[in-house]
Amino acid sequence: MTDPSPSGEPTAVRLLFEYEGDEVRLLLQQPVDVAVSGFDLPREDVVGNHVEVRDANEEMLSRVPIRSGMDTSVEVFPEDPNEPITRTDVPRGQGAFTVVVPTTERADHVTVVRIPPTGDVAEAEAGAGDVVELGTFPLTGGAR
Repeated sequence: MTDPSPSGEPTAVRLLFEYEGDEVRLLLQQPVDVAVSGFDLPREDVVGNHVEVRDANEEMLSRVPIRSGMDTSVEVFPEDPNEPITRTDVPRGQGAFTVVVPTTERADHVTVVRIPPTGDVAEAEAGAGDVVELGTFPLTGGAR
């Protein structure tokens, strides 16, 4: 949870992103006065997409999972309502998502990262399991 700042300024930022495939764009930064849960300095990398808050020296201050967004599949609704809804992979996902991240005086920018799964030899040779940076965006004055 973020601590309220002594000045009473918001201690979190709502970020609105748009993505197409692995291309990510930051559309909006909005300071908010809310407690942020579900983040921490990770003890180990967790597979998935995340937004990291970093300082000017690239030190990670927090990592927040992207819980809804950057999907690589879509729901397909059948014409016959008696048939089940299915999911299908898409070659290039697109959409938008929102994440609320904690901020401090040290917060300089955010970086959207993907941590792919590790497993078989082919994945390991391709570098799977390494953190992949998808985009870095400065935090604006009102967002810190």
